Amino acid sequence: MRGTNCASGMPFLVFCLCFFYHLAYAIPQRANVSMSNSYEADVKLDQQEKPSLRIVGGQNAAEGQFPFQVSLEDNESGLHVCGGSIISANYVVTAAHCVTNEQGVVYPVTKIIVRAGTTQIRKDSVVVGIAQITPHPQYLNPQNNDIALLRLTCPLTFSDRIKAIPLASADPPTSATVIISGWGRTSTDGPPATQLQYNTLRPITNAECRKYFSDVPQTVLCLAHTAGNGACYGDGGGPAIYNGNLVGVANFIFYQCGSNKPDGYASISSFRNWLRQNSDVK
Repeated sequence: MRGTNCASGMPFLVFCLCFFYHLAYAIPQRANVSMSNSYEADVKLDQQEKPSLRIVGGQNAAEGQFPFQVSLEDNESGLHVCGGSIISANYVVTAAHCVTNEQGVVYPVTKIIVRAGTTQIRKDSVVVGIAQITPHPQYLNPQNNDIALLRLTCPLTFSDRIKAIPLASADPPTSATVIISGWGRTSTDGPPATQLQYNTLRPITNAECRKYFSDVPQTVLCLAHTAGNGACYGDGGGPAIYNGNLVGVANFIFYQCGSNKPDGYASISSFRNWLRQNSDVK
């Protein structure tokens, strides 16, 4: 296995935020939208484009700016699939849709590896395998309990570029500025980022979010943004941060990347007890 280096009513369609292992971006089966443009082709395109192309309105992250951010990669192709966050030396939290197929069946642990300690995709990093994948037992789809724990094959060694992030005990206030990060696409049909990107969004209440998605659960943190900003395919499982704490895990977008509709994140405060009960986080 490659990943064992421990020393180095709904008015809009809703899309989950990962890439299929068949190298196309993932959408719920019921969305019935055609898929095209493989991730591999997008990486080649990205190398030809100007470096200003970013994760839907984002900025380049500096090395060490998000030391808890990891990339989940397909172990065979080495391609980025989703994001995740380090919550202890032994555990990463991500989205359940990143580690299960369309029927909710968990992928074999050898299917995915974790890459930590870098902002450059597949460069200057520590690669670790996964010993156990634990999706939430009530996971249904990218809108319901879409969160999972990954137990690593060996503990990460913390440094300036690799650190754990604390779990939030409450959702951020609607006046807050929440930071998101990831290596996802820079637009709905655009190339993925090779440099980690980040952007700032604003929390809204569930009541306000229901104007766009009538069935949004209380366990979802909705983050609003203006058009041309927000999460996109490949950012799934990645973090939302407020006051240095992890407040959300990227789950889904409304309609398309960078629309003026809010993005959906699993609320960490809603799942904090479950995360602590199933990991070594205290």
